[in-house]
Amino acid sequence: MSELASEPLTQREPWYDQADTGLAGAGRVTVLSRADVRRCLAAVDPVAVVRQTLADHDRGESLLPAEAYLRWENSQGAYTRSIGMPGAVGPHHGMKIINASVSNPAAGLERAGGLGLCFDAETARVTTILEAGLLSAVRTAAVSAVGVAATGYSGAGSLAVVGCGAQGRMHAALLTRELPGLRTVSLYDHDPAVARRLADLLARDDLVVTVHDTARDAVTAGEIAVFTTTADKGYVTPAWARPGALLVNVSLGDLADETFLDAAALYVDDLDLVADNPRRPLGRLMGDGLVTRPGDDTAKPIDATLGGLLTGRYSSRGVARPHVVLNPFGMGVLDVALYGAVAAHARHEGLGSTVDLG
Repeated sequence: MSELASEPLTQREPWYDQADTGLAGAGRVTVLSRADVRRCLAAVDPVAVVRQTLADHDRGESLLPAEAYLRWENSQGAYTRSIGMPGAVGPHHGMKIINASVSNPAAGLERAGGLGLCFDAETARVTTILEAGLLSAVRTAAVSAVGVAATGYSGAGSLAVVGCGAQGRMHAALLTRELPGLRTVSLYDHDPAVARRLADLLARDDLVVTVHDTARDAVTAGEIAVFTTTADKGYVTPAWARPGALLVNVSLGDLADETFLDAAALYVDDLDLVADNPRRPLGRLMGDGLVTRPGDDTAKPIDATLGGLLTGRYSSRGVARPHVVLNPFGMGVLDVALYGAVAAHARHEGLGSTVDLG
């Protein structure tokens, strides 16, 4: 045996130290907990951030690469996934990593959670790590709120929410604030107790909140119906919709194919995201040639993007029969812009913990 081989391992210089450049590494990173994020959101208007970013994106002032998607089944056979969503807009560069499992609520966990990352635009180093579960729900609800206004439904007096988990609660909380003429809210969840808890949270003198026994009853009662479930197979047919209703398809697969194809108008957040995502019904319909881009009359065309409505590149059809569908897929650049706003406020207030990664 050679002398080198017999030397105790603890006395040898680690091989990776020999290759270390000696230059500065990752450096100092600010970590924002959910409590920190919540404090920052009190000073940040997510709806304004989303509205501005959608318009900037439509003007070509953002970068929105393809998502990275990893799917598996956990030990319970439940759908489980991780999505990486990078983006850049203005001074904000970063990435959203959002993971979810449909079996989480039964274990007392939110279905989705993850991390948000802010990057330094010059060095590409990570500057801030944020708890992303709350921000993801806030961003998603803010997109729906912007979409309701951009498509001409701000005057709605009735709202239905199907699926009363974290996303449903966030949508209900924001839309009841954003819709000045709202008088009734209809709720449905497969677990009636979850719907009743949301009803209690929304209770106020000028708002009638009803928990329905069926999803159809709730949908039919709403001029706006928001779907925030974990369903992966369409069940909402055109007959469910109140005439002229806006159906906001936040979750994966609530709307049946004919509900998209029979809509008076179809709105999305980004055309390429839809076309590149056959996991969701509208993306599959585009892949099958049954839905096309704006201006293409060879099949059912998407009418507009939200950003295009905001910049005036497209016009909204307003309240239209038989119904209108808004189907935002979720743009990472919107999360990144919100991360940037939250991180800036955290720096101003000295919030968060600092970790030196070396």
